[in-house]
Amino acid sequence: MLDEAVARYTDILDYLGEDMAYTVTLPNSGELTIEEAVRRMGFDPIEIEGPGTVPHSGHSIRLYQVGVGVVTLDGVYPMPERKQVTDQLGGDGFRHWYVAFDINGNASMYADYGGGQGKLEYPEPIDLPFTPWTELLGPLRPYADFLARAYDSEEAEAT
Repeated sequence: MLDEAVARYTDILDYLGEDMAYTVTLPNSGELTIEEAVRRMGFDPIEIEGPGTVPHSGHSIRLYQVGVGVVTLDGVYPMPERKQVTDQLGGDGFRHWYVAFDINGNASMYADYGGGQGKLEYPEPIDLPFTPWTELLGPLRPYADFLARAYDSEEAEAT
């Protein structure tokens, strides 16, 4: 069993490059299967290439059944069209989290709680007109509040 776990995580690390995006989608009730997730993302389950993968734009978005939910793993810091594919897993009846980062330090976090949406981006968005990130948090506010408290306590310890 340990050998299987090591092989699985070695495969994941080999798949990932310098960029990565992953999602976690949990249904409010019942189970979200990989086949249903593939349909929600706009593919036909017959198109699945093999265990854990769905074809997309020359790179695969890997899907894993974890308990009653589905986790996706993308070895590319996605362009908006790639994120739109996995965003289809969110919506009414689902809790959906998205996290992405690249080697340059760009990172984003997004959550969709049945229509309640929030996001964090680093560095801050450069869209004009500029919207302060604190106005975009939605269901991510508890994370930001937690991080702010942790940062404040680190600052206090350093002085």
